[in-house]
Amino acid sequence: MARQWISPHVVVETEHYGSNQSAIVGSDGVALVDAPHIPSDALTWRHFVERLGTVRFLINTDHHPDHTIGNRYLPGEIVAHHETRRRLETEAPSMQYLHDLIGRLDPHGVHLLDGYTVRLPTILVDQSMSLHLGDVHLELRYQRGHTRNSILIHLPEDGVLFSGDIVCEAGLPSFQDSRLQDWFDAIDAVETYDFELLVPGHGEVIDRAGVDRYRELGRAVVADIVQRLDAGHEREQILAEVRFEDNIHVATPRTAGYPDDLIEGFQVNSVARLLDDLQAQPELRHR
Repeated sequence: MARQWISPHVVVETEHYGSNQSAIVGSDGVALVDAPHIPSDALTWRHFVERLGTVRFLINTDHHPDHTIGNRYLPGEIVAHHETRRRLETEAPSMQYLHDLIGRLDPHGVHLLDGYTVRLPTILVDQSMSLHLGDVHLELRYQRGHTRNSILIHLPEDGVLFSGDIVCEAGLPSFQDSRLQDWFDAIDAVETYDFELLVPGHGEVIDRAGVDRYRELGRAVVADIVQRLDAGHEREQILAEVRFEDNIHVATPRTAGYPDDLIEGFQVNSVARLLDDLQAQPELRHR
């Protein structure tokens, strides 16, 4: 079942194309975590969450389109790291890009982009912040990792942690906006929290063991690059040969997925980022 209550206060949607979405329901309103990638999904999600109570906050865990396009269609004051706001102001996808992409992902819903504008965060996180919803509260913490503006969200009352793309059960997301040191440090930071369930950026809800599995996926890619460096492979050869399984942007039974050229670009840019970091910091080979 795609939409499920995982604790007394948390319902999670894991089968929208793009990032997962969550709603945290307290006695004094609702907070949402991330927005659907596809506008028609955002409207469906809005219809559901508004029946749970007054939506007070919408938290973006980073600035990427699969977390933020749906901001336009959802209620609540948007909360994010200040760098997320800056990047949405200066680097938001063009309307042509959105029309091309949503036209591919949801051709029957592309008309929902008519009049589209980016809805920006207005409550900005620096290092940390608490949000209160009556009988529950959320602890937001800035954590460089998947991006340099990622945030973690902890609901201590229920033992639930929302990681955004710092951890993804579905597989590895792009590394192109990451630094490898930050990527591993962020996973270490996740493990310092007291939680029983973790809502990842993509994929099914996991427990603590799932964090270890995710770390090992990253280590496997690093090991592949290191092996080729040690064998004397040139940069262009490594960029052409190293790939990791992409379960984030590919087609699903519901939608066509990203174009192959975009997925290939994510892969090449990701390997380039990892290669640069491993050459600059050889000690990362052993993380």
